[in-house]
Amino acid sequence: MQVTVKKEINYVEEANNLLFYYANSISYEEMKQKGYGKFDYSKELYKERYDLILKIYYYVTENMRFEKDKLDFYFKELGNSKMSISNYLLPIYSAVQFCTLKEYEEDAKGKSGSQIIKEFDDILSQYYYIGESGEERKAESFEDLVRCMDTADLSTEDKWKIVQVYLEREKHIEEVCSILKGIIKLLKECRNEVKKLETEFYEYWTDYMCRADLLKELQDYTNIRWKYNEEGTYILPTIFMPQSISFSIKDENENKPDVIRLGVILDSNLYFKPAEVNSEKLNNVLKLLSDKSKFEILKYIKDKPAYGFEIANAFNLSTSTISYHMKSLITENLIKLEKDANKIYYSLNKDNINKLLEDIRQMLL
Repeated sequence: MQVTVKKEINYVEEANNLLFYYANSISYEEMKQKGYGKFDYSKELYKERYDLILKIYYYVTENMRFEKDKLDFYFKELGNSKMSISNYLLPIYSAVQFCTLKEYEEDAKGKSGSQIIKEFDDILSQYYYIGESGEERKAESFEDLVRCMDTADLSTEDKWKIVQVYLEREKHIEEVCSILKGIIKLLKECRNEVKKLETEFYEYWTDYMCRADLLKELQDYTNIRWKYNEEGTYILPTIFMPQSISFSIKDENENKPDVIRLGVILDSNLYFKPAEVNSEKLNNVLKLLSDKSKFEILKYIKDKPAYGFEIANAFNLSTSTISYHMKSLITENLIKLEKDANKIYYSLNKDNINKLLEDIRQMLL
């Protein structure tokens, strides 16, 4: 199994990420302030890298010429999903083999009717409330999608957006591609800054992988388990999600490499240095455990793993609500994830629960 560090960013993904952060008023300045002193490399290098990111970001946002309403329509977050309408129109994170905007556009326009319904249903499924039957529903027509949307944990405005892009899909594909094309052009005008970030990323991670098993460390850090891909794995730099880690792990019936995206700010710590046990940290975890829904979910998965729909069905919640609870539990390392047969299974991280109990004992006894 081959692991390859990519030398260049994916401009389509970067343009989409930049616009998502812009439309949702996510501040790179605040991100920069919160991360000071929390990585192994010098504060000077940290500042230099963030200054490059900010320089590119402000150059693009100050020179782009698109109406704010249009950017909000395509790039504003839908619900609490970290996704926007652009993700319904283009295979931005799933088509890992593509590099150019033209490839994404041609792929999106070449979908059959049944493929389009399946893709919309797959994305919508994370917002569904589970019905009384407890059966996992699959949409096979536009009418099915509309019925499913009735139970989706989304605002009326977001539901209407989805209907609009479904009914006039090709028009909206062309519109979002036109916006991304303009952003990519501006990004390429910052080639010197981009190249510096790419080069530092490539040199650091190529050297690091000569003496460490990065995939194993990523699995240990994220508490996510997956089967290594015989087609290989790419480590892709991402500028506009600078402190994040994301995965595109292939399904069993797919024949493509896995992609792991690492923010250009990250080093081998993978995120922040582990915080020392203190009252504030313990208090945060105990607040999570005092939440009845989160506590019941942990009890449900303590003896055997379960996947999102199964948990949602057990508690009669939407899958997006389950995802919301899981996000905070994952952040505190209270659960583990494993990908198997195209599903993500959650299980209790008993080692960390035991450590939490030991930390409480040391602090209080």
